[in-house]
Amino acid sequence: MKRVLVAGSDIILREMIFSLVADLPIEVQVADNVVLFERECRAGYFDLVIMTNLSPFFDGTDPSSVLRRDELRRPEIFVVSWHHSEWSVMSLLESRVSQYVTLPMNVRRIRRKICEYMDFKL
Repeated sequence: MKRVLVAGSDIILREMIFSLVADLPIEVQVADNVVLFERECRAGYFDLVIMTNLSPFFDGTDPSSVLRRDELRRPEIFVVSWHHSEWSVMSLLESRVSQYVTLPMNVRRIRRKICEYMDFKL
C-alpha cells in the first residue's frame, strides 16, 4: 500500500489536504511539527510527502535530505502554502520540491496531481 505523509503546523491546510486523500486506497500519516515529521521519516518510507509550511526549508532542517537520505528511494515532495513570493518559489525549487501550490488553489487540480504521482485513476 502506498504511503503519504501530510506534515506541517498549519491545521487548515493540513486538514484540507487530508480530506483530499482520505478516500484514496493509501495509508496517510499526519505530523504537525518538525520533530514528528523527522520521527515519521525515520520510521518508514513515504511515496509522497505534502508539507504545509515553508519554515523547515529555511530553518536548516532541509526536509529533502531527511526524506531522500536513501538515494534509491526518492519520494515526491509537494508544498502547499499561503506564501506567494518569488524568492520562496525559487528556494523550494532549489530544495528539489516537486510541486508548489499557493492560494487560491484549485483542489481538483491538487487531487489530480496527487493521483498522478500515486498512479491512481480518477
